[in-house]
Amino acid sequence: MSLDNRGQAYSTFKLLIAAIVALAILMILMPIIGSVLQIFQNDPQDKTIELLNDLYAKPEAIKTTDEVSFSPDYVLSAAALSQRVPLSSEQICMSLGDFKDNDDFDLRDKSSAPHRIIWNGSSAITIKVVVTCNLDESSFDDSLDGTVFDERGWDYDCKICEDKGRCCLLALKNP
Repeated sequence: MSLDNRGQAYSTFKLLIAAIVALAILMILMPIIGSVLQIFQNDPQDKTIELLNDLYAKPEAIKTTDEVSFSPDYVLSAAALSQRVPLSSEQICMSLGDFKDNDDFDLRDKSSAPHRIIWNGSSAITIKVVVTCNLDESSFDDSLDGTVFDERGWDYDCKICEDKGRCCLLALKNP
């Protein structure tokens, strides 16, 4: 009885094909499973930092993050953001944007202290964060005419930035 080597290569090839198909199926299912179980949610702070770093040197540009998830008691603060961007906490102002009438959001925006947004809801909420920067606080009013900030009637108070150079504004947007 003689052994034929042709069959061994064929079975290895079949195993490789099966592994590739399994990997493809896994790649398709992981985002679906992740969104259902809320495993792979974007962090609001990380995504906002990306935009702040990008827009710092681009006055009047406006960008929006991908959807991010605020978990219960989540705090997005200018002080924490300023640790990883070339801005001080007094150069980052915040607005509740589309959520200004939502009692579960709390905006701390005293003119003498860094701004922060707190989500007090009982479950996670998915939102987007809109960011824009300008050369100073007085430039915001003119630059925001006709933008999403103006069209949606978002309230913002960037007095915190007054006379401190470049200033960035972020607002929460319904996805």
